[in-house]
Amino acid sequence: MKIIKERKPIMKLLSFIFGLIIVWIIYIFIIAGLFCENGEPLTNKQAGIAFVSALLTMVSYIIGSDYNYLKRLELTTGSLLSNISVYKQREKQLLSKAEKIISKFLLHESDTHKTTAEKRSGNILKLSDNEKALSLNDIKLTIEAYPDLKSDKHISTLLTQLEESENSILNSKVLFNEYVTYLNSAIVSFPSILFTGFWKMKPMQFYVDAEVDEI
Repeated sequence: MKIIKERKPIMKLLSFIFGLIIVWIIYIFIIAGLFCENGEPLTNKQAGIAFVSALLTMVSYIIGSDYNYLKRLELTTGSLLSNISVYKQREKQLLSKAEKIISKFLLHESDTHKTTAEKRSGNILKLSDNEKALSLNDIKLTIEAYPDLKSDKHISTLLTQLEESENSILNSKVLFNEYVTYLNSAIVSFPSILFTGFWKMKPMQFYVDAEVDEI
């Protein structure tokens, strides 16, 4: 995904001024080539027409540029939100798979180890009964209690995938909120604020997890 940078007002202003000067010069050459013969200088009226034309051109460019920028942000934030849902679903599947492997491992333990296991990790293994989602930390706590389980290749692979999934979710959340900030700031900036109603664009809400960990 291509990174979108924030468009700061001062940079937009400098870009507008620089572009206006360049386009004005271009229009001056065009008008001079069309209406001035034998090296005659431009009249004040012709220079004024060149300036107004350059001004209108740059205003049109800025408006079009702002619209494209807002659209890119809108589409990208939508894509990030979709990615978060996909990553969370994948994480849920990985956690479920890890839980099954751990449960299967404990079933093959000796009666003594089973009893110890229940004492050491009973709270973790009964999370589903308490209607609480199993987390990566819960899995890690259980695995740390069993060296044999910790060295299992399947568990190691799952842990790596879970960590990658958590990082992907976190990065997507951070990037989503960052782009929402850009979008909301751009919507209320000039000249976008004059056209957001026509463009049917509204400020977006920041991403907030529905589930909040209790302290």
